[in-house]
Order: sequence, then C-alpha cells, then structure tokens
Amino acid sequence: MPQDAAGEVYSRCPNNCAEAMAMANSEVDLMRRISNPIQRNVGITRSYQQLGAAMPDNWWVRLAGYVSVQGGCAMRRTQAWDAQTLGRAVVNPEQALAALGDANITIFESVYPPNKFMHECGYARLKECVESGEIEVDEDIMRGLEQIDQGNLQAGADILAEHEQVDVVQQVYDRHADVFDDLGTAEAIMPGDQTSIPIADHCTRDNLVSLGDLDIANPQDRVTYYGRLIRRMKALEGL
Repeated sequence: MPQDAAGEVYSRCPNNCAEAMAMANSEVDLMRRISNPIQRNVGITRSYQQLGAAMPDNWWVRLAGYVSVQGGCAMRRTQAWDAQTLGRAVVNPEQALAALGDANITIFESVYPPNKFMHECGYARLKECVESGEIEVDEDIMRGLEQIDQGNLQAGADILAEHEQVDVVQQVYDRHADVFDDLGTAEAIMPGDQTSIPIADHCTRDNLVSLGDLDIANPQDRVTYYGRLIRRMKALEGL
C-alpha cells in the first residue's frame, strides 16, 4: 500500500501508476460525457470544491472552485442576452458558450488530475511515477506541487496559476480569438464592470476584484489578476 515520505498510508491509491492516474482522471472522463457546458460546469465546480476542502493547503484548487463558479455565471449571462441587449448585438451566444465552456473543461483536464493524484497517493508517489516514465505530468505542475508538498503554499499556487494562464488558457484564447474579442467588446459597451469577478460561491456582481487596466486577453495580465484574486480569497478565508 503506497505511503508518503512521512509514512502516511494512502489507502485509496492503486499500486500501479497507470491505474492511479486513471483514477485521478476519472472525474475528467465523467465531465467529458456532459455535452452542455453549463451543466458540465456544475460538475467541474463541485470537483474543485470537494478537492479544495480535502486539500486545504492547496490554494490553487481552492481558488479554482470560486473561479469556476464565476465562469458558470458568465456562461449563463451570455445566454440571457436577447435581441434587445447590447451584448447580443455583438456576441453570438452559442459561440460564447462554447468558448467559455472550452476554457472551463480545458483547465480542469489539464491541471486537476495531478492535484487529485497527489491527494489520493501523495506527492512522493506522484514523483516516483513521473520519474519512472509510467505517467506524464507537466514539469511546471510538478514544480508547483512540490512546493505545496514542502509547505511553500503561495509559491506552489503561483507556479500552478502561471502554468494555467500562460500555457493552458492561452491555447483556448487562440482557438476562440474572435469570440473572446467580441465578448470584450460587448462587456465594454454594456453598463457597469462586466469583466471583473468576485470571490463568491454564487452569481453576484457585488464586491468585484477589479481587473482595472489589465487586459484579460494578455496571459501575463491574467497572472497578475490571479494574484489579486488569491489575495482576496486569503483575506476572506483568513489564510
């Protein structure tokens, strides 16, 4: 039965590395079977929230639960735009839903499984499986999880977030460049701040974490915005 360096037993962890990763990927497989992005977002959000509760020292996962909630809220807002709204004049709701849904599932399937593996089997086992070549995990994710395992919680979360925004999310922006440009235009002409999000587990436009003059289409600006979001989360949760 797998143990970590401190001798903690991980009773749910399979002895086989491939089986352990398959277990970590099982929620991704389940989410992939849900075709409706809004319904899928509910499941993805629940997975983040449950893992965040189980791994309280993993601040990236905890923040992902909040951000996924707000991603679902953004999906619903685009579908509420009708022919009489300014947003509908600029954005195709079906294309907007597809782009936002793509971002939600792409982040989940790219970053969530190694975090889940670490929870179920420990970082030492994850590292062993990667170094043996039995499974593949992005080296930046491994660096981030190593920092978390060593107790460097902010450093670990920052590494995971930069990988998420620069290497993962940017691919989604590139796939849906015109749609995200249209969303930005629509949000700019509609009243109020339509781009910033709050740290909240429900849909609200109160207590937004201001994006300010950052460009959400710029990966480094998104990393900077992540920093603002995690600072707000830590303040609200007393971390």
